[in-house]
Amino acid sequence: MRLALTVVAALALAIGWMEPSRAADWTDAVFPDRAHDFGTVARGSKVRHSFRLVNSTSQEIHIASWTTKCGCTDVRLGARDIPPGAQTVVEASIDTTRFTGYKASGLTLVLDRPSPVNVDLNLTCFIRTDVTLTPGQVDFGTVNRTTNPKLNLTLTYSGTQPDWAVKKSNTISDHIEAVLREQGRSPGGQVTYSMVVTLKPSAPIGYFKDQITIETNDPNARYIPVSVSAVVQTNVSISPSVLNLGTLKAGQTVQKTVLIRSAQPFKVTGIVPGSPDLSAPATGDQARALHTVALTFKAPAKIGPYNSTVEFELDLKDEPPAKVTVFANIVP
Repeated sequence: MRLALTVVAALALAIGWMEPSRAADWTDAVFPDRAHDFGTVARGSKVRHSFRLVNSTSQEIHIASWTTKCGCTDVRLGARDIPPGAQTVVEASIDTTRFTGYKASGLTLVLDRPSPVNVDLNLTCFIRTDVTLTPGQVDFGTVNRTTNPKLNLTLTYSGTQPDWAVKKSNTISDHIEAVLREQGRSPGGQVTYSMVVTLKPSAPIGYFKDQITIETNDPNARYIPVSVSAVVQTNVSISPSVLNLGTLKAGQTVQKTVLIRSAQPFKVTGIVPGSPDLSAPATGDQARALHTVALTFKAPAKIGPYNSTVEFELDLKDEPPAKVTVFANIVP
């Protein structure tokens, strides 16, 4: 009897030890990376990084909460509920205004579905004392895509390299333009540059993120990253833009109402479903400021995560199609 109890206790203890590793296994597949180093950054800058969360499981993931590792860190979630087959981003930033030298921060995500687990996402950077950026980031706020908004920044160098200079700048995408011009050099060696950043009309609708990389002739720290963000709006809104239909049986049919609005009357000239499982009737030839569309989804026979889109083409000049993204989990 004593031997049996010992074996049972050992098995229970082993199972208890195994649970954290099991949790780590499914989160390893969900988070492609958990750490990011910004490298050398200018003091005063606010640098951002987006950690991807890819739901490769067969169940919905829910982010219950999070805690930051420093008061200098802000967090922005793309979504709290991530259906199977979907993905989102966890954007974290470091505000370097009050720090110099090596700085580590980040956050801890608390997930409670499909099983409770904490996930650490870490950020590091080295903050220069001889280079400052004012303001610390390019944040356009909420803007209309057709207005070509501009922001002005000042880059200042106060180090010991007498010929310090900016060589060029690069961006991740073609949706922004950064122009740097030297404004002057003081007898003490201080160099000042102005930077004008323009958001182009080609920027995608929704939350937009980019980065400007300033290249200098400094052999010790050649590159200076500058974060760019904006919420780009169009003259047309669609609600909801994301439909999470939850768990559906194969062959089951559901219908949802989608509202398309604009400040001026318009026509829906075409409906383009991303798969044959989605359909919607024509809205008619009448131009209206609000269109109500009945979107129908018939769950396919294929079991597992499902996602697709429906695009509504409009007769408004220079406006992109209004789009709805549909998610579901199909079961037998």
